[in-house]
Amino acid sequence: MEFAIQYNEEFFEIRTSGDAEFQKFRDILEALVNHDRWEPGKSFLMNHTELNPGTLTLDHMRSIAEFNAQYSAKMGLSRCALLVTSDVAYGMGRVWEAFVEEKWNVTEKLFRSRDEAIEWLSGKKNEND
Repeated sequence: MEFAIQYNEEFFEIRTSGDAEFQKFRDILEALVNHDRWEPGKSFLMNHTELNPGTLTLDHMRSIAEFNAQYSAKMGLSRCALLVTSDVAYGMGRVWEAFVEEKWNVTEKLFRSRDEAIEWLSGKKNEND
């Protein structure tokens, strides 16, 4: 699994690719909060359109949620848009949302459209839209 982090003045974008490895999600969080432009409350887009989530299990999703809990203070009241294309990725994203719900103060939402995800991150759409 590969990942790259880019900052574009409005939000961070983390692009993932390859076969998902649950341990890499901790590496992603660590790299994000240590980025020189990061500050708690920044918005970020997890672009999983090139990621194969078929290697993940429910236990992996619980572990990823625990990673998120460990970084809760450094994340602050951020917005996290998850961009996925496949039904499997969408389903795994919903599972992760259920596990992470009470573990951090980040507001997360799943998207299949990049434009809609960016619109939501920018605050032009409210989180219930």
